[in-house]
Amino acid sequence: MRGMQGSIVLLATLLAASAPALAIEVENLDGFEAHFGRYAPGGDCTKQPQIVVGRSGFAFEGGPALPDANRPEYAASFMGNFYEGISLTFFPYAAEPRPFVLTLNAEEAPGRMTLQAADFDYAGGPKLPDKYRPYLAGSPYAKCG
Repeated sequence: MRGMQGSIVLLATLLAASAPALAIEVENLDGFEAHFGRYAPGGDCTKQPQIVVGRSGFAFEGGPALPDANRPEYAASFMGNFYEGISLTFFPYAAEPRPFVLTLNAEEAPGRMTLQAADFDYAGGPKLPDKYRPYLAGSPYAKCG
């Protein structure tokens, strides 16, 4: 019986460690000041659309009008429980379905940002609304000067 209890505890621990990453809604981006600034497609700051990262969140400019994402979700464990790199993952819009995932320092490169479809455009899933597509097409982004 004792061995079985130990196995159950071990199984519960393993399941908890492998649970999907959760995101928490943040009121602002305090603590992420190193990432504040304007990001443009490929780092060419003459191109649109652009994304502005600031204390209040994320602003999407130069493409279809999108509301500012001023209550984003920070997914600290999105890359896995043992991830120790520099990438930071956010869901700009906390309400589901989420249009995209935004990654700062994407691919472990400082100043690089990527957007990827989140709850859309997967096999058999719903199509991403057109208003978000120009922002995805601009990815990857790089920080302007």
